[in-house]
Amino acid sequence: MGIFMFHRPEMPKFNYIPRYYNPEKEALEKKKAALGLDSQLTDSEKLRVKMRKSWGRTGEDGRPNKKASSFKMMRYSIIFGISAFLIYIIFFTPFVENFITMFLKLGGK
Repeated sequence: MGIFMFHRPEMPKFNYIPRYYNPEKEALEKKKAALGLDSQLTDSEKLRVKMRKSWGRTGEDGRPNKKASSFKMMRYSIIFGISAFLIYIIFFTPFVENFITMFLKLGGK
């Protein structure tokens, strides 16, 4: 009787076949597609390579564009300048102290 009460069904088996991934071959195919040569990429992958090339993220050889890296440096310098300015205002001027005292005076009325 104990066998029927604790019957466990058999677990399903999956037929998983792992696929081989070769990053060097994929990079070569993308370079071929970027140059317009015959490649084994699908249409959507070819479109992705073409869009990336036209947006200027990479040059003809696949390396990052100098124009894009100069914009990146400009963005970092602007962010650094703004954060340095905010740190200066917070720590080296009485702006924050004046703001807090003004806030406390308004809350006390």
